Amino acid sequence: MDLASQVRQNCQRSDAEVAGHFSLCGLLLRLRNLYKWEHGLPPWREEDSAPMLEWVSQREDLWLEMLGQGPQDLVLEGQAMDPFDSQTVNQRLLPQGLIYGAGRVGGLLPAFFLGRLEARYELEGLEVLEVGQELGHDILFLPGLCQEGRVFLRREPLGYLLWDKLADPRPSQARFVRLGLEGYGLALEEVLANPSWDLLAPVMQGEMRAVAWHELGEARAGEEATQALQWALTQHPLSEVEHFARGVKDLLADTGDQGRLAHIIAAGARGALGFYPAWLAGFPRLLFPEIDPAVLAFAQGGDWAVIERARRAGGQRARQALERLLSFTREEGPAEQTRARLRQEVIQPLTACRARRPGQG
Repeated sequence: MDLASQVRQNCQRSDAEVAGHFSLCGLLLRLRNLYKWEHGLPPWREEDSAPMLEWVSQREDLWLEMLGQGPQDLVLEGQAMDPFDSQTVNQRLLPQGLIYGAGRVGGLLPAFFLGRLEARYELEGLEVLEVGQELGHDILFLPGLCQEGRVFLRREPLGYLLWDKLADPRPSQARFVRLGLEGYGLALEEVLANPSWDLLAPVMQGEMRAVAWHELGEARAGEEATQALQWALTQHPLSEVEHFARGVKDLLADTGDQGRLAHIIAAGARGALGFYPAWLAGFPRLLFPEIDPAVLAFAQGGDWAVIERARRAGGQRARQALERLLSFTREEGPAEQTRARLRQEVIQPLTACRARRPGQG
């Protein structure tokens, strides 16, 4: 079996494990995108639903068969390799113009991809590998991944995620999508009426750069943020505590002095700034109530100092959340009791401001 087929099978095994952790709506959205990707369809192409529904049924049957199998070793040139040892696998693949990614994401769930290497360069001390055409990937559609001093940027997943944002009719999303597109010299109506990858090229380039800035910020978030997330992953996997710890680290990556927003400000990247609130979700959004009004104010006056003040406020709250998380890592006691206390003493107080504003997000 060739390598691409092996990776695709491991992707299907990981999907079988991951699928049950999505909401029904989230799972259907990801299945739709995966169907389009596997059939070579752009994300905006809508066709007869019958073939897709049949494919979904077959994929769910396949997941039931594979559930519990776990990822299998990759056999490359007759040698079995750990599917999570991407560094060793890439020593073989990079000279061939291929790139392999593997890791564990939320809840230590597996994620894999295989693609063609499009670009390789250094960004502020980190090696960046841009992935072009993908030969296999899972249902997660992760646009970026940082591992051991390497940043993987994935163009195809980003394209599908970007289109989901563009097509989202919610006013709270559309206003920032419009601002983002205007920053790239485009209008939402124009894009929705006649979508093409050529038209979206400047958006894809700018948002790929923004993903790189986030991954750079995550690499610079510090050992304590990693420590807090590892504690949450091992002691409270797939719980509110893990989601909160991951959200805190993501917000540190965006609001740190070497993170996403600092780079957006330094580059004067209006498009990436406009899109930024549309990408925010979950705890990073709840922890960062300053960003929406700051971006809207910037759209009116063009004052980058407004964004800098918001960045500093969000960063301060993220650091405060991290300090509280770390205090819990040093305590012992029943997991359920720890989760209840952390929710009451940390999560609720830090997110209450945002939670009282249901019209946002």
